[in-house]
Amino acid sequence: MAFHDKVVCGFLASSLCQGMEGGADGDHSGLLSISSRLLAFPGKTSETGQVEPAPRSSEDGQKARQAVRIEALRGRLAKLERTHLTATTHLPLWLPQAHSKNTAPSLICGALNEIAAAVHGDRPAAFAFAIALTAATLDIRSGPAVLVVSRRGLADFGAPYGHGLARLGLDVGRLLLIETKSDKDALWALEQALRSPARPAMVAGAVAGGLGLTPSRRLNLAAALHGTPLVVLCAPEAVGTSAAVTRWRIASASAARDRFGALAQARWDAALERCRNGRTGKWLIEWDHVAHRFRVVESVADRAPDVGRANPRRAAG
Repeated sequence: MAFHDKVVCGFLASSLCQGMEGGADGDHSGLLSISSRLLAFPGKTSETGQVEPAPRSSEDGQKARQAVRIEALRGRLAKLERTHLTATTHLPLWLPQAHSKNTAPSLICGALNEIAAAVHGDRPAAFAFAIALTAATLDIRSGPAVLVVSRRGLADFGAPYGHGLARLGLDVGRLLLIETKSDKDALWALEQALRSPARPAMVAGAVAGGLGLTPSRRLNLAAALHGTPLVVLCAPEAVGTSAAVTRWRIASASAARDRFGALAQARWDAALERCRNGRTGKWLIEWDHVAHRFRVVESVADRAPDVGRANPRRAAG
């Protein structure tokens, strides 16, 4: 036995003997005092003399490890959201104008692009804009297109019609149409289509409400998996906090007519309200369904769109 151990044992033995001898009445209060101090370690003694249990170091350690893992996952999620944007492909919507120094806006692949109508009555025009984007993308990328529509997404305006979609230049033979009962099911179907090993050329959707931050983040990460372009049409009043990299506000405009007065080209008042790492703007654009190309009719892209101001042509009407 080492010298240190002998000293400790001798101290404990002398303390116990003193406790056994006690006071004048021969009680054992000293022994009980020493015993309480030994039993209380590594806890602490309360004011009443009762021994409180020691803290559960295992539970504290487990909580600390969980906090570290959660913080690490948050860092990885933020890194994924930052890095996938740098690796995406941009599909320009139209050729830049000769007199403008600004680049033309693009459809960002591998990320969520949000579309909303200016008012509820413009929802068919906004849906047609999404179909035109799909037709333009199919002209460049190989593979099918997936269109997911919730039952209430276009409830007030009917269902997608094959001849109407073909009139906008969409190859309906490459279109897979999915109808769901609710927005929740539509968001799930969109995510599954983006993660599919079939790698569709384009994924588009229409929901009755908004997306929200968490679902839009999931869609962003799913779109980044294969770099798939994704556009989702939301309700005009439901556009709020989301992780969309771009947000288009679409209003209907008078269509271009041919020399006989018949409708020739569809037109939209398009406002780009959000563009991550880019410029916002507002344009009057038309769609060439034969060449599968947008063209700028009138541009006010040098100034940011005034979202709060009503359309003067609509107010006059």
